[in-house]
Amino acid sequence: MSLKTLFKEVMDNYIKARTSQPFKGNRIGDILRKEIPQEIQKFDFIGDEYFIKGSNGQGNWAEIPWVAIMDKNITQTTMEGVYIVYLFSSDMKRLYLTLNQGYTKLKDKYGKFGAIEKMLSLASKIRSKIEAKGWNTDNNLPIGNEFYEKGTIFYKKYENDDLPDDETLKNDLHDLINIYKNVSVLSGEDKDQIYENEEDYIPDNDTSYNVKDELDYIKSYIKNQGFSYNDKLIENFYLSLKSKPFLILAGISGTGKSKLARLFAEAIGCNTKNGRFMLVPVRPDWSDSTELLGYKDMHNKFHPGVLTNFIKRAINDINKPYFFVLDEMNLARVEYYFSDILSIIESRKKDGDRIVTDPLLNKELLDEDSFHEYGNLYIPENLYFIGTVNMDETTFPFSKKVLDRANVIEFSDVNLDYFVGDIEEITEKVLNNSFLKSEFLTLNDCLDYREIIDDVILVLKKINDVLREGNLHFGYRVRDEISFYMIYNELNGLMDFDEALDLEILQKILPRIHGSSISIKKILIELFKICSGNYEAKYEYEDMDVSDKMLKDMDNCVYPRSAEKIIYMVRRYEEDGFTSYWL
Repeated sequence: MSLKTLFKEVMDNYIKARTSQPFKGNRIGDILRKEIPQEIQKFDFIGDEYFIKGSNGQGNWAEIPWVAIMDKNITQTTMEGVYIVYLFSSDMKRLYLTLNQGYTKLKDKYGKFGAIEKMLSLASKIRSKIEAKGWNTDNNLPIGNEFYEKGTIFYKKYENDDLPDDETLKNDLHDLINIYKNVSVLSGEDKDQIYENEEDYIPDNDTSYNVKDELDYIKSYIKNQGFSYNDKLIENFYLSLKSKPFLILAGISGTGKSKLARLFAEAIGCNTKNGRFMLVPVRPDWSDSTELLGYKDMHNKFHPGVLTNFIKRAINDINKPYFFVLDEMNLARVEYYFSDILSIIESRKKDGDRIVTDPLLNKELLDEDSFHEYGNLYIPENLYFIGTVNMDETTFPFSKKVLDRANVIEFSDVNLDYFVGDIEEITEKVLNNSFLKSEFLTLNDCLDYREIIDDVILVLKKINDVLREGNLHFGYRVRDEISFYMIYNELNGLMDFDEALDLEILQKILPRIHGSSISIKKILIELFKICSGNYEAKYEYEDMDVSDKMLKDMDNCVYPRSAEKIIYMVRRYEEDGFTSYWL
């Protein structure tokens, strides 16, 4: 269906739909939210850098529907920034194609009149810098909403009884897209002058997000794709990557580990189409890092690996996150092919506002021609590693070097029920790398949150005293990364303190414990007392039914997830004479 026909159908039927028809499942809503954006997306000048969204309201009919085209590098929401938007007048007699501004975030910061003043000022500055022949530059748009009117920078008006043909609509939008591009590429004094004190308009790498809202959106996106994960898994996934850009998803085959990594990445705008998501299956014959980093052949020519090229793209797009997934990463020994990369990750340091590492490649690995192209590569702050692992007899165990450097999220619970519901279509959005970027590299970076750190360390010292009996105690790295996790959790109000610390004990400390000596069982029993909060409980180490007794003491556990895992590990010891965290 043509764009003109779709616009006409909305204008002729919207008032009747709004005043006398149900909101949900309405044909007019489908046209605005789906069909018009789909038609616009077909235009050859609309690339992946644009996010198109239409709206007829949030649960109830809006008086003024709209369809917005947003440059993802400028804004991803109509609440702030500069964007293109088709606006329908409240009487449906006119349609306006406008370059407009978001009002909501400005109102929150400056109040109604301050926000209007800001919008009028910015509109004037942009008009003085960008020539827009054939476009109106006043605010005389009787739409029925003052803020749309005052936010308008450029516009054209179409009458309901004289809508232009599709070719004219397309050409007008193309012309406004070119004007919009000039807004996004302003540089030097021009940009400084236009956006002086207007930090709300063009988000940069310091964009602030309401993390709870964004995680709710990610959950909705994943659910919309037909997948359901346990409560708090997405919060845990986010906090783990925020604390350290290396995450392991472990469990039995088929529980959705790789799918979660892909869907989380897609939800924030990273996919294979735009080159910001890559999944690499690990092969059993990987014995070094050549598949990932590259190698020099017998003719002294360097051949880059898949990770090297991926890192090069990420560095050239530093403000957007990139995901590199190693699927079934323990089919080969992780230390053999990933050890160099783990060491480089540990070299992270601040360089101004950026986080950098030591060079990715040794100079000896590169020939003269490739040194110019690859010699300065490092692991950038916008790159996130995720490994999926199946723990069975065909795979290799992890060393402490690997486990100390990652959060291990276990997938063991499987819900085979299939839920079918009336789910509204949810499209992916593009989040800036500040959503996931680490803010802390050492405890010195977060001394303002000393109270949280002290509470965390108080528990960790008790745990470490128990682990020391079996020479299993952990060091500063684990302490720091658990502290980061807990601080990010508190700052964003995602979970209760004990719930978050329970997850960190489960995925940063317990995976390191394995063995067949009686000291392992003693350690697990003492850890259970900490997790249950019952330090006076009496368990005989030699009894072969200690796990059953522990199970009866699960009520009112302080850290129930960890306590349950410890019971499983003790039971396995009692049955097999050996235990480990892994299934």
